[in-house]
Amino acid sequence: MTTSYETPTVDDRPVWDVWLSAYRMPTLAIADELGLFEALDAEPADAAGLGGRLKLNPEALKALLPMLSALGFLVPRLGRYQLTPTARTYLLKDSPFYWGHAFSPHRRGPFVDRFREALKDRVSDQGAAQTFGTEGRPSDAWESGEVDERMAQGVTPFMHSHSAPAAIGAARNGDFEGVTRLLDVGGGSGCFAIALALRFPTMRCTVMELPAMCVMAKGYIAEGGVSDRVDTTSVDMFRAAWPTGYDAIFMSNIFHDWDVATNRKLAASAFEALPSGGRIYLHELLINDEGSGPLASAAFSMMMLMGTKGRQYSLAELTDILGGAGFAAVEARNTYGHYSLVSARKP
Repeated sequence: MTTSYETPTVDDRPVWDVWLSAYRMPTLAIADELGLFEALDAEPADAAGLGGRLKLNPEALKALLPMLSALGFLVPRLGRYQLTPTARTYLLKDSPFYWGHAFSPHRRGPFVDRFREALKDRVSDQGAAQTFGTEGRPSDAWESGEVDERMAQGVTPFMHSHSAPAAIGAARNGDFEGVTRLLDVGGGSGCFAIALALRFPTMRCTVMELPAMCVMAKGYIAEGGVSDRVDTTSVDMFRAAWPTGYDAIFMSNIFHDWDVATNRKLAASAFEALPSGGRIYLHELLINDEGSGPLASAAFSMMMLMGTKGRQYSLAELTDILGGAGFAAVEARNTYGHYSLVSARKP
């Protein structure tokens, strides 16, 4: 079915909320199994402090703790998480009203198993951060630069289905004034480039992807009727220099696939490729700065924890990453549904 690039009459938040609801019970089950509630009852802590006490990966806890907070079981106070009355009453093992015995059917399964691996596998015997030991994550193919035709045919429709409405919203509600040539890094089906080209007739866009993904994107671009202004370029964003000649770089759902160190490298690559005055755009579901949600962003972060090396980030975290690369004037605006568009300029 050909995508319509007219703004939908209703947004897709209800679908997102149902889709992401699958991560609620596994989150609660793994937190109960690992003793997080008892640990925070004994002493409130941030992700680093709790990770050190329980020998768990602090970066993974930065996904788990906001999710538990968004679900109403934790609350952050001055940067440290503590139990809510609900958690203290129903989730402590010595409580007469402990619910945990009912979680037994949920302690095994692909979601909770991946969460367990993510929380434990990046901690060595000395407590130093390591890489995920989990095999078969979708992000592994992009990290290796090896997405084959079969994988591209499977993943592109998935990406397109949950991105197309947001692409239209980003094009209509984002600040793209003055942008004439835009590079969509990791652009998937090309839906953002297509929506932008349809919205701004003088803008030319390039989808930068791995070769098999570029083949898929070309089909969507042709369907969108913008082949004269949207093209593709096959570039491995981790191993090759990024093309220049663009006054804007756009990345949707890219930073959430990677850890902070990798995102700093991506931001540096974007900074190097852009001219003075050029802009970077990050399209993501944001965690609020206090780390308490919102629920959709926190659940999406748990999904990333299961299948990537990343998580959802707050505006403060993204500002730090972009500022570290040299970008300035970072700002964010909600563009569609749960999504926000973070932008910054190269001085």
